[in-house]
Amino acid sequence: MDVELRHLRVVCAVADAGSITRAAIGIGSTQPALTAAVQRIERAFGGTLFVRSREGVVPTAFGECVLARARAVLAAADTMHRDAARWLADGDERPVALGGIGGSMVVELADRLGDSGRAQAVSVTTEFSPSRLLDLVAGGQLDAAVVADYPGHVLRAAPGVALRPLAAQPVFVAIAADHPAAHGTEIDLADLAAERWVLGPSDGAGWPECFEEACARAGFRPRVAHRSTELRPLQRLIAAGRAISPCQVTFPGTPGIAIRSLTGDPLWMRYLIAWNTEGAFGGNSAALIAAAEAAYRSDTDSSHPYRRWLARRGEPVDVRRAIG
Repeated sequence: MDVELRHLRVVCAVADAGSITRAAIGIGSTQPALTAAVQRIERAFGGTLFVRSREGVVPTAFGECVLARARAVLAAADTMHRDAARWLADGDERPVALGGIGGSMVVELADRLGDSGRAQAVSVTTEFSPSRLLDLVAGGQLDAAVVADYPGHVLRAAPGVALRPLAAQPVFVAIAADHPAAHGTEIDLADLAAERWVLGPSDGAGWPECFEEACARAGFRPRVAHRSTELRPLQRLIAAGRAISPCQVTFPGTPGIAIRSLTGDPLWMRYLIAWNTEGAFGGNSAALIAAAEAAYRSDTDSSHPYRRWLARRGEPVDVRRAIG
């Protein structure tokens, strides 16, 4: 069986629902039919995509790998269809194509560029890997992208791509709200040595390698019990107390999850905006940078843990010193 887009949509629907039954309801199928479809898809890929848990089903490490690429393929297909429709409707009016790592900042940026009248339309593509996003910018598939890098893993721009740092922020930790370590305002990384962690696969740009390096400096090697890039399974694992996770300061909190800073800020990440110098922003990068900086401020202003951290810190973050 050849894998088609509809098969990729099934895989993503199951991952998003966290349950075969809920996914079947959502796509108008039945549980037996969807179970059989998933089994056929697994045979086509040659590996197990999901395993059962107490909460439903969760992706395997192989399943996470397939999911990340399936989402990229589906996003590209959707963008292709939208762009083709706009080309036909608007003649030579091409939408501005934005990319971004997971999170809401790229959506904030798209809203600001769209509202400013800078572009007739703005399309958004998300990718797990910053390196992949830079490749898409270099190849002209994206006009600009929000990316991130980490201490000791600094991104380098390819020819034809400009790269501008926006801001740096510490990496926090997401932990079950009833965990004893969650009772304070911050947690020492070394005190988490015995915990089970959930991490994503390598993004090709330094994550989670930089986290593992920070753990080594704290005197331990993290016990990785789960691998996930999917938000909903990640939240459920953390809330159930089955694992803890490093996270961005804007990680969406839910009941049962506490977001805490780490004592001494042992790990940082930096946001950057990249753009194709021959693309839509080649002649007006100032407008892109201003919109990206405003989008970053709006995104982080919504984070109560980050605002508390800033109040305790009492000084602005130095981007260069944080990443080095």
